[in-house]
Amino acid sequence: MINRIFVLFLAVLTINLVISGPVKAETKGFFGGWSAKHDQYRMAKKYNPYLENARHLQIPQWGHEDWYVEDWTSQTDGMTLIEGFYAADILRDQKAGHADLPILVVGPNFYRLSGFDKRRVATTVDTVYGMTERSENSSFMLEDWHTCLPIGTFDKHGLRLH
Repeated sequence: MINRIFVLFLAVLTINLVISGPVKAETKGFFGGWSAKHDQYRMAKKYNPYLENARHLQIPQWGHEDWYVEDWTSQTDGMTLIEGFYAADILRDQKAGHADLPILVVGPNFYRLSGFDKRRVATTVDTVYGMTERSENSSFMLEDWHTCLPIGTFDKHGLRLH
């Protein structure tokens, strides 16, 4: 009786080892594990850990909030605020992109802000520098400090994060 149980156990163990095969540390297709797109998503989340939920339209989402740039600029000078954003590593750099499109490079602490505070920072930069007042279609891009990829656009309607 014990021999039969042992033989049955050994047979099940052998079948499991044959079916499972050697352990590999690579991604498999849909039926064998995560797809390659999952790895790409994980890498993007590693550098963009606080991407927002895009189910809602971003601009009207904070329309009910009662905040104006003057709430901040009345307490201190606008340039002092922006210097504080740089000191806190919320912003990293400003540069000109293709066709002299302004680019605002955000730092790692930008991702730690709430969606509403991200918009407050972008709106403050726009108000201090008057970037969207230049023409009807004026805008500027936001770029990630680490990947150098665009993460959003700010125009007269507000901030849209990608």
